[in-house]
Amino acid sequence: MNPRHRHRAWRMKGRTLLELMIAITIGIVILGALIAVYLATGASSRQTTAVSRMNEDAAIAFSLMSSQLRMAGFSIPRKGVVPGAATVDGVSVSLPDRKFIGAGIRACDHGFTSSTVAFNALACATGSTGAAAFAVRFEGADPAGTADDFRFLVPANLDCLGQAVGDDAAELSTDAEGALYPLVESRFTVGANGSSGTSDLSCIGNGNAFARSQPMVQNVADMRLRFGVAANGTSSDVVQYLDSAADVDALGASADQNWSRVVTVRLCLLMRGASASPADAGTSYVDCDGNPTSSSDGFSRRSYVQTIALRNRGGIAGMAP
Repeated sequence: MNPRHRHRAWRMKGRTLLELMIAITIGIVILGALIAVYLATGASSRQTTAVSRMNEDAAIAFSLMSSQLRMAGFSIPRKGVVPGAATVDGVSVSLPDRKFIGAGIRACDHGFTSSTVAFNALACATGSTGAAAFAVRFEGADPAGTADDFRFLVPANLDCLGQAVGDDAAELSTDAEGALYPLVESRFTVGANGSSGTSDLSCIGNGNAFARSQPMVQNVADMRLRFGVAANGTSSDVVQYLDSAADVDALGASADQNWSRVVTVRLCLLMRGASASPADAGTSYVDCDGNPTSSSDGFSRRSYVQTIALRNRGGIAGMAP
C-alpha cells in the first residue's frame, strides 16, 4: 500500500466502542459523585438552618416569657404603712409593707379553660393532653405618680404585647389606704394557629382587657413547667421542685397561699422545625422529661430548658404568707 494512503487511514481511525463506553462510565461515576456531594451538602445546610431557626425562636420565646415571669408578684414598698388589712380578690388578708399581695403567678398543666377571665377565676383544662399555660401579674406604676410610689423601681405599665394598662377601675386594685393602683397581667399559652396551621406560643394581656390573644413565636410544639417552691410565702429558699401545676395546687392551703410559695419556674419548650427534615437527617430528640424519642412526621424537634427566678420572692418584693 502506498505509504501516503496508510498515513491517511491512520489519521481517520477513531475510538473503539469499548473505549467510548469506558469513558462514558467514568463520566457518569464522576457526575454521580458530584451530585451526591451536592445533595449531602444541601441537606446538611437545610438541617443546620432548621436547627439555627429553632435556637433563635427558643431564645426569643424565653426572652419574652422571662421578662414577665421575673416581674410576677412585684410590688413596691409603701411609705408609712397603716396597720390593718387589705382586700385581695374579695378576701381580707394581713398587710405587709407593700401594696400588692397575693399570688403573682398561676399555671395549669394542660392550658386554661379560658384565658380571659379574672386572675382568681382561672381554671385548668381537664384531660392529659395539651401544653401548659401560665399567667402572671405585678404592680404597675401608680396613675397618680406620687413620689411615695418609687416610680423609678416600676417598669412601664405594659403587658406581654406591649399594651399599656390604663386607669380603668376594672384593671386596678385597692390598697389598705384606699388608693388605686394598676395590676399588669399577661397569660401565655401554646396552641394551634388557625391562620398559619402551626403550633404557636401566644399571649394575651389586660392592656386591651384580654380582648384578643396574639401569636408571638411560631413552631412551639409544647410547653412544660416545673416549680421550685419555698417552705412558706416569705422564704426565698427552694426546698423542693414540683413536677406540675397540679402539685402546687395540692400543697394544702388556698390557691393564693400555694402559688405565693413559688420561687422559681423551670420552663421547657419543645420547638419544631419550620419545614420537614431531609430524609437522611434523622428526627431523634430528647423531650422535656429527658427521654430520647423521635418524631413521626418528619420534622426535627428540640427541647430547650431555662430556669427563671421570680423577683416577687426577693427583697422589697417578698410575698406575704
